[in-house]
Amino acid sequence: MKKIILCAYITLAAAVACTPKASPSSTDAVIPEAASVSSDQATIDAGHTIFTTKCTKCHGAKDKAVASKSYEDLRPVLASMSKKAKLSKEEIQQVSAYVYANAKK
Repeated sequence: MKKIILCAYITLAAAVACTPKASPSSTDAVIPEAASVSSDQATIDAGHTIFTTKCTKCHGAKDKAVASKSYEDLRPVLASMSKKAKLSKEEIQQVSAYVYANAKK
């Protein structure tokens, strides 16, 4: 009986471990489109502060990487990284403003 329970447990654990993970819901809706990004200098400065403290903590200075790509190219990156950095909606708006201001036009 113990062998049956152990086999069932191992099978269940293997089945759970091998199932595909649920894909996270897209945060593209949270990342503002280019037309709705704030151009307020205070917002851009706040975004720069967040970018410097939270983004460069793991990635180092990426100002040149931001400047080499368009905002639309960077939106998916913002979407995935904002989750990992646990940014609030306001912080996402601010970082988006900074990235938009410094992205390739």
